[in-house]
Amino acid sequence: MRNGWIAGLLLGVSPLLGAQVPEDAAPEQRAAAAAHHAYSERIAPRLAESGQPRALAFAALLRETGLRHGSDAAAPPADARAREWREMAFARAGSDLAALTLLLAGTDDEDPIRAKALARWRQLEPANLAPLLRDAEASPRQVLEAARTATRMDTHAYAQLRAMLDGYRSHPPTAEEADRLLGDADGRSGTLDAYAAIHGMGLLAAAMPNLQPLLEFCRDTATAAPTSIQADDCRNAGALLMAGDTHLVRMLGFALAEEMVRDDDTYHVLNAARRRFDWQMLQWGRLSASAPGGGIDDFVRLLRDPAIGDEPGLVERLLREAGIPLDPPAGWQPPRRD
Repeated sequence: MRNGWIAGLLLGVSPLLGAQVPEDAAPEQRAAAAAHHAYSERIAPRLAESGQPRALAFAALLRETGLRHGSDAAAPPADARAREWREMAFARAGSDLAALTLLLAGTDDEDPIRAKALARWRQLEPANLAPLLRDAEASPRQVLEAARTATRMDTHAYAQLRAMLDGYRSHPPTAEEADRLLGDADGRSGTLDAYAAIHGMGLLAAAMPNLQPLLEFCRDTATAAPTSIQADDCRNAGALLMAGDTHLVRMLGFALAEEMVRDDDTYHVLNAARRRFDWQMLQWGRLSASAPGGGIDDFVRLLRDPAIGDEPGLVERLLREAGIPLDPPAGWQPPRRD
């Protein structure tokens, strides 16, 4: 499990998340999932007892995820305790963006607390495109209009992940729980921080906004009206996503920008940026594959550094520490383009 953590981060995969473990899952996978959800269920009320907004939001997320795991229904009914924790978290969050964005994870689009948290986030960061992309009711045209004045795409993923790590650290597993939770497939004992990072990233990946409607709108625009205002808006949105705070967002930004290319100069600039991105992703994967535990310990070490604000910054630090250049050699092309 631990050796596959990079794929999980990039693809939004976590074997212990979701409504149910598949019927044909291996016994060890089912046991790991059961242990994870039992631990989450135990610590959720203890987190809520602190009364802190981040802890309350995280407690509600853990409880809601556990209810989905234990239910045969596609959408289990709302839970009164989780709702109470979410209401308290919002009431106490103020301008705490980590707490507000945690309230958006794992919730129903019609949840009134979600709507309030989203509205406050937009009010606090009017130049950030991310909150509008988390609004299920926002149309592609509304997103593109907002992109005209937006200056960044910041999901605050690492602020949320650090809040989750703090939550797990405040209520570590018992010795018996640790035996079930922290070992890997080879029998090696992992750390609580590594466990927390893997599961935290799984929760965040599951909460990523659905950008498919925006991509489809811009693809149609590129075909029907490549010189229109809407096409320029799509190019602008693509540039914002390409500079986003996670690699998954950046990959979607490249996909959008590539749909909108209309001249050779733009193509060459975009291709150079994509080559640099692909180079760093490939080198990060190779570096992690050669490190103990898939490189998770180095990831957590740098995650704890407050000077690192996002995923691209963390990866660049890892590559620099390993003496790997951030730019590809002249003429290099990623394997997928060979």
